[in-house]
Amino acid sequence: MKKILFLFLVVTLATPAGAQISQDFLLDTEAVASMEPDENAVSQAEESAKKLLQQKPRALRKQTFPKLRSTPTVKQEQVVSKNQEAPFGLIWGASMAETKKQGIILTPIGEKDYVNNFSATHLPKEINDIARVGITFGEDDHLWRIIAYGKLLDDDAEASKVMRLYKIYSALLSKKYGNAQEFFTPAQINVTKQNDKGKDIVVQEAAPMGNPNFLSQLQSGAAELYSTYYNEEVGAALAVNVDGDGKSYIVIDYKNLRILNAQEQETLDAL
Repeated sequence: MKKILFLFLVVTLATPAGAQISQDFLLDTEAVASMEPDENAVSQAEESAKKLLQQKPRALRKQTFPKLRSTPTVKQEQVVSKNQEAPFGLIWGASMAETKKQGIILTPIGEKDYVNNFSATHLPKEINDIARVGITFGEDDHLWRIIAYGKLLDDDAEASKVMRLYKIYSALLSKKYGNAQEFFTPAQINVTKQNDKGKDIVVQEAAPMGNPNFLSQLQSGAAELYSTYYNEEVGAALAVNVDGDGKSYIVIDYKNLRILNAQEQETLDAL
């Protein structure tokens, strides 16, 4: 049972075979740029972000909008610019053909709710802790999502190995993207206590991270742990997961906020 978050809004991180990450984190880039300390403005920006990131590639995008399609976008013209550099040496906004020209091997994989989704190997930059990487181009053929699965770990009951890795990558992602926020849903466990009369009673309490049954709690979905990060360009979610065999691993889900915003605006302009 592999229940996880996709960060960028509340979504679920699935198992390596069918990954889908919680998306409670991707913020509207314009809202981020203009954000002020006003609490109402912040709340509105967060709501706007959730709506944007919950959207999946839609059938509407299959339609042709001549006015929009005939004018090259900034992403298309500047696909190799510094601002478009993506994790693992990939390029945000690149087409499938452009990505293959980098020497990257793309193998189609089916994933619900995502169009033009591939397993990517022979990446320009690789990380030892990562076992495999999936990338999504969408119907517009622009790379906008990257999801990385960590290597499976033979962990202990406290999930100490994956928690160590989680803390390391959380610090790195926070340094690179900023705006770190952690979300922990603890498992509820029965605890025997004495009441005022000295009688034993059973009450429920939240089990902390790293408790003696943390690995199994993560595996069953009784506990969940993930963090989100973002800047004006990219949003990322880092989650801890455990597969059906009790192997733990991390998942990092990246999404390009500017491309998501552009896709949203394209649809609005076409209406």
